[in-house]
Amino acid sequence: MSQFDPPSDFEKVLISLFEQEGWKATLAPPGSKGYDIELERDGECVAVQVRQQRAKTHAGQLEKFIDFLEQPMSARFTKGFLISASGFTPSVFTFMRTEEIIDVALGSFQNNQIVWEDGEIPPPPPRPHVTYIGVFTCKGGVGKTTISAHLAGAFALNGYDVVLIDLDRQSNLRKLLGDGVYLPGPKGQLGATITVLNYNEWDEQEYPDARIVICDCSPEYDANPEEFLERFDYCIIPTTLNPLGINKNADVIKRTFAAIRRVNKEAELFVLINNYHSDEDRRNHILNDLLKTEFKSMIADDVHCHYIDPEDVAIRYSKQLLYWGYHIVENGKPQLAFREIGGRSLPRTDFLKLLDYLEHHSDIEKVKS
Repeated sequence: MSQFDPPSDFEKVLISLFEQEGWKATLAPPGSKGYDIELERDGECVAVQVRQQRAKTHAGQLEKFIDFLEQPMSARFTKGFLISASGFTPSVFTFMRTEEIIDVALGSFQNNQIVWEDGEIPPPPPRPHVTYIGVFTCKGGVGKTTISAHLAGAFALNGYDVVLIDLDRQSNLRKLLGDGVYLPGPKGQLGATITVLNYNEWDEQEYPDARIVICDCSPEYDANPEEFLERFDYCIIPTTLNPLGINKNADVIKRTFAAIRRVNKEAELFVLINNYHSDEDRRNHILNDLLKTEFKSMIADDVHCHYIDPEDVAIRYSKQLLYWGYHIVENGKPQLAFREIGGRSLPRTDFLKLLDYLEHHSDIEKVKS
């Protein structure tokens, strides 16, 4: 990646490149949010957002740019260009495809040129090691099984075959997904499978194409086989912003993380907010600060412990997730809650963002190498 210091030099280089293509290019006014350069040509007005960062541009940043373009203040823009100096995560291309985004173009800055993505979905990056993820519960009803299944769905949308292992005695995964599901890929490409197994059915040698293993863990900690706890690269505990349960939930999470640490010193530990009501800004801000405070000391003592701020990633409340599993009532085939309502799928977007967050807020690849 080319580094520019100061960062405004990068914007000047881009303006020069756009002007060579016949655009009238101007910097956004000081204090502008959402875009950095404005382009005009042949009746078109384009908002350009520039991303100069070491990590690849992720799905959450793309969603925020799209949200900006949909605001009334952006009505004059006919489209948007998102330019990244470091490229894009696979979830960005999946988001563009599944949400059918047509008014945003993606460009990577390479060798002093803008290379425009042609819409083709690149193959998923190779994963030389099998990645193990454990999803634990801190109390009933926080969505452990739902998160396990749909995180697997996000990996599958990105082209990875996934194995879901049901460690919970209630076997809800099997009830909801049977032996597994297939998610079709983009036109001309194969899709990916999600295979559901019991813990005694899993053998890495028998599933050589599966590089992602997600375990729906038992709420009884001791009921989870230690051989899996030792393998976990990521551990996720979902919780909710419930004013009556914040202190209690935080205490349970802390004890669960401490128990995991007794057998696994390297796993990245994540607290995730589920069933998030994004329209309750004031209450969410207050409750989020309270819950975040509960984990400050633990995070300070353990660099591999993370509290995911819901402003970055959260699993939002949606009808799709609320009624997931209704196919059982209708005797329908197993499916995930990625069906669109009003042309969009909040669960699909949220779990793609969660996948990106896990990958880019951890030292997993460094530890494995």
